Amino acid sequence: MSAWLSKWGPLAGTVSALLLIVSLVTGDNTPGDNATAAQVIKFYTDNHAHRTISDYLIGLTMLFLVMFAVTLPRHVRRGERWIATGAIAGAVWTAIGFVVLVGFDLVLAIDYKDLTPASAQTLNLLENDFALPVVIGFGLFGVLAGLAVVAGRILPAWMGWVLFAIGIVCLVPPIAWFGFLGTMLWVLIASIWMVKQGPPVVEREPVVVEEPALA
Repeated sequence: MSAWLSKWGPLAGTVSALLLIVSLVTGDNTPGDNATAAQVIKFYTDNHAHRTISDYLIGLTMLFLVMFAVTLPRHVRRGERWIATGAIAGAVWTAIGFVVLVGFDLVLAIDYKDLTPASAQTLNLLENDFALPVVIGFGLFGVLAGLAVVAGRILPAWMGWVLFAIGIVCLVPPIAWFGFLGTMLWVLIASIWMVKQGPPVVEREPVVVEEPALA
């Protein structure tokens, strides 16, 4: 069971990326910051089903991203594994931030019948602008996972430096969204690559059998 999980576990990254694609396709563009309360309520009244499905898919996307990150330490091929655990922390931070962000959208989609003008506008603003935890999370994951790939030779070093650069991009608000998409594209490619190359072979120390002492 352990060997099977070590080999196929990275495919969680592939699942994560595909779920994100589906969520983007099924979802609709939400109202902007300048939308009136009436526009917000009408949008979620008309699109509540699509938004609910999209939000749940994003939640699953983050779940599988964390599962992918958990597989990284097992695939370290050089040096110590501690830095790869930092990537897990980045993935967890990203997941929490993203789930909280889409949580505002989910409230709008589920409770569309009970929205007041004030609550609709407030939740819409939070859904649009509560992005700092996501920005920090993706940046942390990109930088730490990138360094883990380089230091531990989980993948070719250039793959690690690419993710490191993407992590920096995620920290720049005007282009952070492209960093998010770049991170998920990297995860998709890396997860397939890791399955293809397989985990490193664990070297077992020879068993020494002690001979009984002669009387």
